[in-house]
Amino acid sequence: MIVLGISALDNDAAASILVDGQFVAAAQEERFSRTKMHAGFPRRAIESVLKIAGVEARDVERVAYPFFSWSRESMYMTRAFLGNVPRNFLERGDLFGKLTHSAEFGLWLAKSIGMHRRFHGELRSGLKELGWTDRLSRFEHHHAHAASAFYGSGCERALVFTLDWYGSALAGSVSLAGPDGIRRLHGFKYPHSLGLFYSQVTSALGFRASRHEGKIVGLAAFGDPRVLGERVRAKFRETDGDYRYLSGMDRFFSRRLAKESPREAVAAAYQTVLEQVVARFVQHYVERYDIDAICLAGGVTANVKLNQRILEVPGVERVFVHPAMSDAGTGTGAAMAYLESVGRPIQPMESALLGPEYSSDEIRRALESHDLAYQEEADVETATAVLLAEGQIVARFHGRMEYGPRALGNRSVLYHTADPKVNDWLNKKLDRTEFMPFAPATLRSAMDRCYENLEGGASTARFMTITCDCTPWMKEHSPAAVHVDGTARPQLVDAETQPSFHRVLEEFEKRTGVPSVINTSFNMHEEPIVCTPEDAIRAFLQAELDYLAIGDFIVPHPVKVASGKEASSAARD
Repeated sequence: MIVLGISALDNDAAASILVDGQFVAAAQEERFSRTKMHAGFPRRAIESVLKIAGVEARDVERVAYPFFSWSRESMYMTRAFLGNVPRNFLERGDLFGKLTHSAEFGLWLAKSIGMHRRFHGELRSGLKELGWTDRLSRFEHHHAHAASAFYGSGCERALVFTLDWYGSALAGSVSLAGPDGIRRLHGFKYPHSLGLFYSQVTSALGFRASRHEGKIVGLAAFGDPRVLGERVRAKFRETDGDYRYLSGMDRFFSRRLAKESPREAVAAAYQTVLEQVVARFVQHYVERYDIDAICLAGGVTANVKLNQRILEVPGVERVFVHPAMSDAGTGTGAAMAYLESVGRPIQPMESALLGPEYSSDEIRRALESHDLAYQEEADVETATAVLLAEGQIVARFHGRMEYGPRALGNRSVLYHTADPKVNDWLNKKLDRTEFMPFAPATLRSAMDRCYENLEGGASTARFMTITCDCTPWMKEHSPAAVHVDGTARPQLVDAETQPSFHRVLEEFEKRTGVPSVINTSFNMHEEPIVCTPEDAIRAFLQAELDYLAIGDFIVPHPVKVASGKEASSAARD
C-alpha cells in the first residue's frame, strides 16, 4: 500500500511517502522553493518524494492530512474562545492582562479561521491537480503528531506527549500507545499552550516567533532563573496531569519583563518554567501508568534542553523525539495514522536521510558551470577527515538530504572541536547570531567517553534532538561543542545507518584521537538548508569556507581565504 502524507500547510509544509508501511521518502518544500518555513501546498516536495519512491501520482492509494476541514476546525477554535474567555476572568491575575488576553484571542480567532479556509482551498486545488480528490483522509492534528512519534520510535509500549502551539482545539496531548494502537488519555486545551508561551518570550526578546526559539534555549544558560522564575511560574495553575496558562494571550507580560530585566534572566526563567511544568505532568503519567518509555512530537519538543529534562524524570528510561517534530512531520504522522486505522504494520524509522540525492554527473556539471577546480577522490571520506584534522572548514554535501530541521552530516558544515572561539567566527561567516555552541557529531561507540547519562536518549540522539551533560574528557578535548552549562546537543553516528559519515569520523579520530567534529547546518542565515549541488556551491562561495566535499569531489575555495586555524587566531588577536 502506498500512502502519501501532506503536512499542515500553515508552516514548513512537507510531503512524505510510506510504501507497505516503510518510510521511504520525505522532504520539506522550503528546500526546493528556498523560502524559509514555506507555507502552502508542497508541490515540489510531493514531486520529489514520488520520484524517490519510484511511483507515479496514480499509484498513490491514499493521501493523509493532519487537520480536519476548515469549517470543523473553525468550530473547534470558536468553542475554545467561548469556553476560555469567561472562565479566564475568574482566574487570578490583573484585569489589564485579562482584557488583553480576550482581545488578542478574538483577533487570533478571526485570523486563524481565515488561514484554515485559505489552506483548505489550497489543499483541495492541489489534490485536484494530482487526481487525488477522492483519496483524502483527514486526521486530528495531535493524533498525527502522536503517530509520528510512536510509530517512528520502534517502542512496543510508550507514553506519547505532543506539545505545540495549536492543533484541532488542543495545544498538546497525552496518549498511551502499544500494539493495539494509540489511545488518547488527555488533551491540553487551547489557549493553554506551551508553544504560545515560548513564542511570546522569543518575540519579546527581539527574535522571530516560530523560527528563533532555539536562540532562547541557548541564551537561557547565561541567566539566573531565580530572578524572574516566580513571576513567570505564577502564570500557571497546575493540577495532577494538567495545567492552565492564565491570560496566555497577554503578550505584554513577557514584553514588560524584557524591558525591566536582562534578556538572559528572562530567557532563563521561561526555559526553567517550561521544564518544570512539563516534567511535573510527565511524572504524573509515568507514575500512574508505570511506563518508562516516552515518545515526543510537536514544535515545543524541538527544545532539546526540555527533552533532556524529560529523560531525567524519575522512572523514565527512554526518550524518542520524532526528527521532524514540528508541523513538518505531521504529514508523516497522518500517513502512519491511516495505516494504523486500516490495521497495516508500520516500520520504525532507521534513518532521517530521506530526501533527494544527486549523481556524480549532476554534481560535476554544477561545478563546471561555476568554473570551479575540483579533485575527484576515490576515498572522499578520508580526504575530508584529513582536511578537518588540518584545521580546515569543510562543507559536506553527500547522499540523501536530511528530513527535519537538523543537518546530520549530509548537508553540513564541519570543523574540529578544539577551538572554543569557532562559535564566534564561523557564525560570522554564515551570517548567524547564536547563543548555543555548534553541535558535535560523535561516533556512537564513543558515547560513554563523551557524554553522561545518554543511554536512554541514544536512539533519538541519532537525530540531534536532545542535550546531555558532557564528561570531563569531552570538556577538555572538545570545548567548542560544550555549552556554558556543561551540556552538548550530540548527533550519535553509527556505521549501520550512516556509513559514509561514520567513516569520516573514524578517520578523523585516527588522526586526532577525538571522536567528534563540529556539525552545523549547511546554509546561510535565514536560508533553508541546501538541497541541490547549485545550492551547495552558492552557499560555499558566499560563506568563503575553506573546502567543499561534494559527492566524490573535493573543491578548494577559489579565493584564498584564512583557514579555520588562521581565522581563529585572528579572532583571538
